[in-house]
Amino acid sequence: MILNIVIENYRSFKNKTVFTMIAESSKSKEQNTFIQPILNEDPVRLLNTAIIYGPNGSGKTNFLRSVFDIVNFISTNNKVGEEIKRYSPFILNNSDFKEPLKFKIEFIGKDNVRYSYELAFNNQDILEESLYYFPLGKSRLLFERIPNSNLGPQIHTVKLGSDVKKKDIDVFNNQTILFKFGTDIPDPIISEAYVYLSKIEVINACNTRKVSSLKNEVAEMIISNSVLKKKMDELIYHADTGINTISVKETDERKIAFPENTPENIKMMVLNDYKYQVSGQHNVYNVDNQIIDKINLPIEQESHGTRTLFSLGGKILQSLETGTPIFIDEIDTGLHTYLAKMLMSLYQNKRINSKNAQLVFTTHDTNLLDRTFFRKDQVWFVEKNEYGVSELYSLQDFSDVREDTPFDKWYLSGKLGAIPNLKSLESLFMDE
Repeated sequence: MILNIVIENYRSFKNKTVFTMIAESSKSKEQNTFIQPILNEDPVRLLNTAIIYGPNGSGKTNFLRSVFDIVNFISTNNKVGEEIKRYSPFILNNSDFKEPLKFKIEFIGKDNVRYSYELAFNNQDILEESLYYFPLGKSRLLFERIPNSNLGPQIHTVKLGSDVKKKDIDVFNNQTILFKFGTDIPDPIISEAYVYLSKIEVINACNTRKVSSLKNEVAEMIISNSVLKKKMDELIYHADTGINTISVKETDERKIAFPENTPENIKMMVLNDYKYQVSGQHNVYNVDNQIIDKINLPIEQESHGTRTLFSLGGKILQSLETGTPIFIDEIDTGLHTYLAKMLMSLYQNKRINSKNAQLVFTTHDTNLLDRTFFRKDQVWFVEKNEYGVSELYSLQDFSDVREDTPFDKWYLSGKLGAIPNLKSLESLFMDE
């Protein structure tokens, strides 16, 4: 479970920015919180969902992308001498061009152990990296990177803590230590941290290519997991899509005819895109509106919203099944407000969300900014100042906002900031 995320000098986030899933003391809407035990520490009260608002270009996507980039970075084996592609600093001030990007995440891993992972890097080198855990309530070092090495600038020495039963090791200057322990050197403590972080899902719902690719992932899950298949059927049916059940079968590649001289890479891309055939079962009626038959329609013939629901809904169901955190950018893309609320309510249902999965998402839909649905500490805003710097803040920061304040009305009135500062276009249509 995620406790805190801290970023600095990432894209539009120039300054140190803190995001937390730790609940405030308010007893409002207890279904939106859960008690998380921590080994040899007092339990902590966490939020199961968080919502982020802000105008276009404010930096909402950048915040979620920072999580995506770090998860991707620690899961990738960079080649020697290769630039670090995930280095994306604030560039609107020339003093920051070469400053390191900094990231920190605190979370509760397996066996309710608390971890703290920090990373700082530029486009060439990882400058700082450390992992601490708290098995007895106090921090204990698991590893720490030492950039200076007698083996050359491309090799960093790793100082290991006393709880790691291995000798100090060396890593490439552009390779994370977590990746090393996640793939090459299994360790019962460190590898658990790698597994947890590498499984965090970050999805851009506006990216149609990404949502389309998720279809195959979800289809593969459904084929191999009958419980997930049943849950997907229930989700699709209760979402009023007109679909009774979902069926999935693997495509017979031999039946796909390619034009002569089609490049192999194009063939592979097409075969991957159409690896699975997904269809929804609909009722067929007679003139008296009586059901007389069933028919399966390819999901490609369904609405954009239904296709989105299949892809996002599948990943959400997987998140709930495994307890994995999931971040979704623009969750309302193609989804009705009521449907988006239905997906969020899954995380607030303690029976359904028995493993305390967490959902963090961005949206422009102010209908979701509902005081009966969210607590103050669940609502976040991103605003960009005149110098292009994004600032993230919580509704909890406003002392005059109560739990029964109409959040949506205050936001739309401009009292909470993070709304577009639109200028008149009248001059564009004036006669010269």
